[in-house]
Amino acid sequence: MLQFRSASDADDICKAVEAVSDDMAAAALQDLPQEDFYGDEGNSDDEEDSGTPTGKGEKKKRSWLGKVGKGLYRRSVNLAKSSGLVDTPASKEDQDLLAAVLSCRSPFAVKAGGVGIQNPEHAKACRSVLSLMISQMGRNLLSGGNVMNVSFPIQCCQPRTVLEIGAQMGQFTHIYLPRAAATKDPVERMKNVVACFVAAMPLTSGNFLKPLNPILGETLQVDYGDGSKLYMEQTCHHPPVSSFCLVPPSQSYTVSGYQTFNVGWGYNKMFLTNQGVRTVTFSDGSSISLDFPQDRWINVFWGDMVHQTIGTQTFTDEKNGIRCRLEFGNPSNRKGIPNDFFEGVIEQFDSKNPDAPGTALHQVQGSWLGFVDFDKTRYWDIRTTEKTPMSVPADMLKSDSRHRTDRKFLEAKDFKKAQVPCVNIRILFKF
Repeated sequence: MLQFRSASDADDICKAVEAVSDDMAAAALQDLPQEDFYGDEGNSDDEEDSGTPTGKGEKKKRSWLGKVGKGLYRRSVNLAKSSGLVDTPASKEDQDLLAAVLSCRSPFAVKAGGVGIQNPEHAKACRSVLSLMISQMGRNLLSGGNVMNVSFPIQCCQPRTVLEIGAQMGQFTHIYLPRAAATKDPVERMKNVVACFVAAMPLTSGNFLKPLNPILGETLQVDYGDGSKLYMEQTCHHPPVSSFCLVPPSQSYTVSGYQTFNVGWGYNKMFLTNQGVRTVTFSDGSSISLDFPQDRWINVFWGDMVHQTIGTQTFTDEKNGIRCRLEFGNPSNRKGIPNDFFEGVIEQFDSKNPDAPGTALHQVQGSWLGFVDFDKTRYWDIRTTEKTPMSVPADMLKSDSRHRTDRKFLEAKDFKKAQVPCVNIRILFKF
């Protein structure tokens, strides 16, 4: 188990990480050619030798290694230009798109895309813990090792469980899912379901402190402002699986499913791989199922920490042969567009042959931090859409997350007392 050895441990480790940051960056860049290393932009493999004894500016032949090096350099420059890595003017279309994205965006969004960490103390705590984890797991951690079996010190946790974080995803169902249930048009229904779940994504972003892991059988009940009720339970401890069911007063739809995840690491990055399925089932017998995109935290060791959403998310209505595919992370690499921009398509497909290409019906684009547009018609706008409040039901079970002793001590910032029940839980489940 990881523990802080003294009150000054976090400060000492953070200073150590900061001290080596510049050296690590220099080590990563020291073998790259300098800006003028291959300053000759001509195509000749010969170059003038102004340093010859005769001083006649004779040509000297490059060695085979020099020719290969220059060739690789030229190709890398051309590749960078074609990939948009070299600064080239943005098109008028991209300029207009950038203006649209920046005009409708979460106040916590950063320029390059994603949600930036807001509290420097949280960054300090996270980096202290990461340093301790590296000392325990070694290089395996940085090369992509899973940390699900590594214990976190209570100081880096927030006083909420994974179940409580997940419950926030239901705070826009009161707007979009009644509309989806009321329409008979499967495409219109799909649009509202997509808007509902994309709109909820900013609600769970920005959690840079680790939530508490629920234990097997732990539950959570939530009442929403529209009268909907959410029931959640931790149905597996290793791997961690959370199951849920949301029921509105009208019972015109239900939302149910499960989620699990793995955590891995890259160079100065952390990845959260989400797995599971969520299904919206309507009273007319049709349903729409959706999976999860992936999460990435960048600059976890140095730089400004940022949470980003990447990868693909698919919404599928098998009964009507309709699906929507979203590609996150500025998939077309459009010039100057933030990483939170996404693009996608609603298409008709053959449910008997789902791998075959579908027929495009509508285009979708937006920012998961601001808006969703279908064929330039806006369905979600962060500036005008209000989430429904959540409250604790009167008949809360004894197994509810909010009864946890470590959560209560952590909320009171009594880390010493919070660590004791947390340790006992880990011993019980051999964590």
